[in-house]
Amino acid sequence: MSENDLPWDDEVSVTSSHYRNSTTSKGQQEASSSYEIAKQESRRVFKQKVLVLLVLFLAAVAVSLTVFFITRNAETDEFEQHFHGGAHKLVASFESIIQEKIGSIGSLCLAFTARGMMEGGVNESTTTSSQNKWPFVTMDSFHERAASARILSKVLHMSVLPLVTEENREGWEEYSVKNGEWYAEGFAYQMELLENGFSLQGTATDDNARARLLQDYRRQVLATPFRSRDPRRRLSNTTALAEEEVEEEPFTLFQPKIFEYTPYWEIGHPAANETPFFPVWQSAPVTALDGINLNVRSFPDGEERLDIVLGGEFALGGFLTAEPGNTSSPDYSTAWYSELLSTQAGKPVDYGGDPLIDGSYPIFANFNDHNEVVGALNFQFSWQTYFQGILPDNARGFVMVLENACDGAYTYVINGAEVFLVGSGDMHDPEFDGHNVSTYLADSLVIHDGSRTGVKINQRGCPYAVHVYPSQAMFKEYHTSMPVVITICILFIFVFTAGMFFIYDRLVEQRQSIVVSTAKESSAIVQSLFPTLDPSEFLSPNQRVKSYLSGGFDKNDESVKPIADLFPHTTVMFADLAGFTAWSSTRDPSQVFTLLQTVYGEFDCIAKRRKVFKVETIGDCYVAVAGLPNPQPNHAVIMARFSNECRKKLEVLVRKLELKLGPDTTDLSMRFGLHSGAVTAGVLRGERARFQLFGDTVNTASRMESTGMRSMIHVSHATANLLVAANKGHWLESREDAVMAKGKGVLNTFWVFPDRNNSDKTTKSTSLEFAQCSKPPVGDPDAAQKAEKTERLVQWMTDLLLDRLKQIVLRRRTVQGTNHGASSSGAITYNPNDCPLKEVVEAIKLPEFDYNSMSQESPEAIDIPRHVAVQLHEHVSAIAAKYNDNPFHNFEHACHVTMAVSKLLGRVVSPDIGLDAFKKGEDAHRRVLSHIHDYTHGINSDPLTLFGIVYSAMIHDLDHHGVSNTQLMKEDPSMAKKYKEKSIAEQHSLDMAWSMLMDDSMTGLRAYLFGNDKSEVLRFRQVVVNIVLATDIFDSELNNLRKSRWAKAFSESPATSNNNDMRATVVLEHIMQASDVSHTMQHWHIYQKWNRRLFLELHSAFQQGRMAANPSKFWFQGELGFFDNYIIPLARKLKECGVFGVSSDECLTYALQNRAEWEARGKEIVLNLIEEAEHLSVQAPVKSPVQTTYSASSFSSFSVLDTSVSDSSCSEVAPSLDTDVEV
Repeated sequence: MSENDLPWDDEVSVTSSHYRNSTTSKGQQEASSSYEIAKQESRRVFKQKVLVLLVLFLAAVAVSLTVFFITRNAETDEFEQHFHGGAHKLVASFESIIQEKIGSIGSLCLAFTARGMMEGGVNESTTTSSQNKWPFVTMDSFHERAASARILSKVLHMSVLPLVTEENREGWEEYSVKNGEWYAEGFAYQMELLENGFSLQGTATDDNARARLLQDYRRQVLATPFRSRDPRRRLSNTTALAEEEVEEEPFTLFQPKIFEYTPYWEIGHPAANETPFFPVWQSAPVTALDGINLNVRSFPDGEERLDIVLGGEFALGGFLTAEPGNTSSPDYSTAWYSELLSTQAGKPVDYGGDPLIDGSYPIFANFNDHNEVVGALNFQFSWQTYFQGILPDNARGFVMVLENACDGAYTYVINGAEVFLVGSGDMHDPEFDGHNVSTYLADSLVIHDGSRTGVKINQRGCPYAVHVYPSQAMFKEYHTSMPVVITICILFIFVFTAGMFFIYDRLVEQRQSIVVSTAKESSAIVQSLFPTLDPSEFLSPNQRVKSYLSGGFDKNDESVKPIADLFPHTTVMFADLAGFTAWSSTRDPSQVFTLLQTVYGEFDCIAKRRKVFKVETIGDCYVAVAGLPNPQPNHAVIMARFSNECRKKLEVLVRKLELKLGPDTTDLSMRFGLHSGAVTAGVLRGERARFQLFGDTVNTASRMESTGMRSMIHVSHATANLLVAANKGHWLESREDAVMAKGKGVLNTFWVFPDRNNSDKTTKSTSLEFAQCSKPPVGDPDAAQKAEKTERLVQWMTDLLLDRLKQIVLRRRTVQGTNHGASSSGAITYNPNDCPLKEVVEAIKLPEFDYNSMSQESPEAIDIPRHVAVQLHEHVSAIAAKYNDNPFHNFEHACHVTMAVSKLLGRVVSPDIGLDAFKKGEDAHRRVLSHIHDYTHGINSDPLTLFGIVYSAMIHDLDHHGVSNTQLMKEDPSMAKKYKEKSIAEQHSLDMAWSMLMDDSMTGLRAYLFGNDKSEVLRFRQVVVNIVLATDIFDSELNNLRKSRWAKAFSESPATSNNNDMRATVVLEHIMQASDVSHTMQHWHIYQKWNRRLFLELHSAFQQGRMAANPSKFWFQGELGFFDNYIIPLARKLKECGVFGVSSDECLTYALQNRAEWEARGKEIVLNLIEEAEHLSVQAPVKSPVQTTYSASSFSSFSVLDTSVSDSSCSEVAPSLDTDVEV
C-alpha cells in the first residue's frame, strides 16, 4: 500500500476543502456586514444633508414670499388710489361739462331773442310777441359773438335755424337772397383771425388787403349768387383735387328756395309742404358746405330733434360719424367734418372717424314766455375735446368708454390733458371689469343759460353714459419688477449658502473617498482569491431592462443573458410627417435635417415632461411608448395627450421654420397612430446595440398611422376602450369609414380630440374637416391667413438676400478695408434708355481670381445696419405686392423658383480629384482656391453675381399680365411698341423691378449693395438682364442663338478667359431656366401641385377668350412633349455642365420618374382637373384675368414656337447675342 492510498489523506483533503469554503463564507459575511454598516452610515449622513437643505429652502421661500407680497400689495394700493382719483374726477366732470359748455350756447340764443325783440319793437315788459320780426332776423356782428361762444363751448360749428311757416315761406326766401352778405363778412372775419389759411391762396396782412379780399370774395360768391363749382375745390390748396379741369355738375352754394336733404346731397329738390321749416341761416364758422336754406328738419333725425326744440327743450342728438378722409373726399359728410376740424385748427386736418354730436337749442320769442319757439341754434361738437385738460399730465393710461344707449359706444384713451380715439365699440380690457367707474347723463339736468328757468336736456330716450377703466399701460406702470428682484436676491443668498455647503461636503467626501479606496483595495485583494456571483443574476427580467435603460449594463457584453421582457400594458405611438418626402425633394440636406432636429427635439422635451419613452426615429417617423419601463395605469391617456401636444407644437414650429426653410413648410403636418396592448421590449446587441419593441401592438400602431389623416390622432378599438375606462369617452369620435389594414382585415377605429370637453361631444373638430379635404382650396384663402403667409415668404426672401448681401460686404471689406457701404446720399442711380433686350450680352464678365479678396471670416460676422435691412424688407414687400393673384404665376411661385435657384447654387461643387498636387508648397492654399475658381467658372467667387441670380428669380414674373407675349401685343399695343414686340412680359417685369430698386427710398440699400461703384451697378444690371430674359423659352430666334452659344462655350477647345465667362453665363442661365420649371424635376407631389395650378390658370384664360386652344384638349400629350423636348434635355445638360454634382442626377431622375408617372396616370388626372376647373367656373363666373405665358402649341409640340412677330430694332440681335440658354 502506497502513501497515496492511506485513508486519512481523503479525510484531510475534505477537511482542508471545508476549511477553505468556511473561510470564504466567513470573509464574505464580514464584507457584507461592513458594507451594511457603511450603507447605513451613508444613509444617515444623506438624511442630515437633506434636512439642512430643506431648512434653508423653507426659510428662503418664507422670507421671499413675505417680502414679495408686501411690496406687491403696496404697488397695488398705489395703483388703485391713482386710478380711482382720476376716474372719479372724469365722472364728476361729465355733467358739469355739459352745463358749462352748452350754457354758453344758450347765452347766444338769448342774444338772438333780444335781437328779434329789438327789430320787432318788443321790449321785455311786452306781454305779447305779435310784433316780433322772426324769422326775418339777421344778427349784426354775428361772427364775433359766435366766435366767443365757440371758444367757451368748444363747438365746431353752429347754425341759426329760423322757424319758417308756409305763410311766410315766400317772404323768407326773398329775404335770404337779399341779406346773404353776412357770408362774405364772416369769411373776412375768419381771414383776420387767420382761420382760413387752408381755404384760399394767400393771407391778408393789412386792412387794404383785407378790404380787397372781401370785395373780391363778394364779387365771386354773391355777384353770381347761387351757382358755383364743387366747393371742395376751394377748401385746401394742400389737398386740391386733380390739377386738370374736369367739368362737373354745378353745386349750389346759396339756394334761393328752401330745399330738402337727400342722401347723396343732390341740390335742387324743393322742400315739401310739411311745415314748419327750419332752413340754415347764419353759420359760424363760414364753410363752403353750409348749404344755406337747407331744411334741417328733412334730415333723418331732424324732425325728432326739432320737435323737441319746439317743446322748449334742448335736444341732444346721437353720434355722427363718416368715413375718414379730408376736404376733397367724395363723401360730403367727411369733407364737411374735415373742414370744420381744419377751421378750428387753422390748418388742414384730416377727419379720422371721431364721432361728433348734433345738438339743437331753442330760441324763444321773448324772455318771459318759454313756450313760443321762433327758431333753433343747431351745433356740432366733439366729446373728445370736452374731456381734454381735465386730468394732470402725470395721469396716464385711463380708458374711457363713451356710450349712447341707441348708437353704441366709442373708446378713448386719456393720457394727461390729451384724449385719443381708440375705435368704435367697448374696447376696454376685460381684465379690468371690476375697476369700472361709471355715470349717466340724467334727463333732469337743466342748462343754466342766464334765463330765469333755464332749459331742460332731452336725450330722446338715448341717454349718454361714461365708463372709466384702467389700461395695461397704467397697470404695468405701478406693478414693477421690484418684488421679483427682491425675491431673486433672497434666492441668490440661498443658492450661495447651499453652494458653500456643497463645497464643504465635497471636501469631506474627498477625505472619505481616500479611506474607502484603501478599504476597497484591501477587500479586493481578499475577494480576488475567491469566486464571486454575478449580481445581475439576482435581478428579474423587468429590473434588467430598467437597469439597461439607466446605463447599468454593458450593451455589448454577450456573456450575460439577453436583456428583454414582456410589458403587458402599454400604448405605442407612430407619428409620420405628411408631405415630408415631397417637401424634402426641394431642399438641401442641411435644411431637411434642420427641420427634423427642430421638430423631434421639441417632441423629446414633451416626452420627457410627460414621462413618455421615445423608442426611435425612422426617417420622418417618430416612435414612442407609454407604460414602460415603469408601469403607468393611464398610459393611453398619457399618450393621447402627448400626441395632441406634439400636433400643436408642430403647427407652431412650421410657421417659424418657414422663415428659415422657405415656402410650403407650413403645409407639413403629422399623422398619429395609437394602439394599446402588450409589447416585448429588449436590447439587440451588436455593433450598434439599441433598445427595440416587438409584437403585434407595434404593427397595429403602425397601421393606425398609415391609415390616418393629416393633423389627426387615429386610435384602435383597444386604445379607445382604455380611454372610455379612464372617463375620456368624450374625446372619441368614431371613424365613419372602416379601415382595411394589411394583415388585420377590417378595423373599427376612432379619432381622438383631447381638447374636447364633455359639452362638445356632438361637435366635429375643424381639424377633422380640414383633414378630410383631399384637395387644397383653389379660391382665395382667408385674407388674414393669406397675408400672414405672404409676410412669412417676404421675411424668408429678405433673410436669403440679406445673407447674400453680407457676402458682398465681406468681400468689399476684405479688398477695400471697409465694413460698410458708401454714403446713402451718394448712392448711384442708373436708368438705361434702351429696352433690356438690347443689353443682353453673350458672356457676362466675371471678376478675375483675386486671392486677396478671399476672406476666411464668416459672413455671419458682418453687421448690416438696421435701416439697410428695413429697406431690403420694404423692397421685397413691394415686389410681392406687385405680383398678381394668379393660381400659378404669383409670388409664392417666385419664392419656389428662388428656393430652387438657391439649392442649385449651393450644389455648385468643387473638383474632387487632383487636389493633392495643390496641397504642397508655400502657396498651396492660393493654388487650391484658384483651381476651384476655374473649375466652377468663377461663379462661387463673386457674391454680387450670386445676389443677382437670386434677385432675378424673385422678380422674373413681376406684374405678369396673364397672357402669352403674342396675346399681350394684342391687349397692350403700347407695351408691345415699347419693347419692340420681343420678350414683352420678361422685359416689363425687369423694368418695373429695376425702377423700384432705383427709387430714392432705396438709397441705403443701393449704397451697401454697390458701394457707390458704377461698375458694380452695371455688372449687377447685366446679370439681372441676362438671367431674367433667359426665362423666355418660346422665341425661336432666341432659341437658335442659345443652341449656338452652348456649342461654342462647351466645345473641345481649351477654356480661355472669355470662354470661361461664356460658360459661367450659360451655367447661370441654365440655373434660372431649370429653377423656373423645377417642379417638373422634383417629387411627384410637387409636380402635381404646380401642374394643377397651371392647368387651372390656362383653363380660366381660355374661358375668358384670352387663349386660342382649350387646354383640356392637349394637356396630357402636351405634358409628355414638354418632358421629352425640354425638361429631360435640360436636366441632361445640367449634368453636362459638370458643376452641379449629384444634383444633376437628382433632377434627371425625378424628371424621368415624373414623365413615366404622367404617362401612366395623366389621362385620369386630366379628367379630374377638367371637372375641378368646370366646378370652379360655375362657382366664380366673374374673375380677374389669370396669367400665363404658355400657349396651347407649346404643350402639344415643343418645337412649334411663337415666331409670328419679329422686330427690326430691339430684336436685331447679333448671332453672338444671348437672351436665353435654350436646350
